[in-house]
Formats: sequence, C-alpha cells, structure tokens
Amino acid sequence: MKTTKVKKTLCKFGKHDIEENIDSIVSLVSEPKFLCLKCARVSAKKRHLCSPIKIKSSKN
Repeated sequence: MKTTKVKKTLCKFGKHDIEENIDSIVSLVSEPKFLCLKCARVSAKKRHLCSPIKIKSSKN
C-alpha cells in the first residue's frame, strides 16, 4: 500500500477535497479497518476519521 498524505479527516472532506485526493482516498478505503461513528465513512487508518471504531473482522 502506498503512503497517503491526507491532512484532515475523511469526515471533513468536501467534493473538491475528494477530487484533489482521489488516489490517496482509494488507498485508504480499499482495505478498511475503522468506521466513523458520525458519518459511516471507513479507512484503513484510525487517524483519518473523526470518531473511529475498529471494524470486527468477519473472518474470525
């Protein structure tokens, strides 16, 4: 997975932010491990969500 350079949480992204950071966003959400309780966005990294909880794996 390539390094992502997202300066704010995905929860705060607007349409313009999404368009400018689409490659970074795709890498963050392709294998999600966390879910935001406020907006239901997902991310592989906890720091990219404003109210994250760990997603329980369905493989267990």
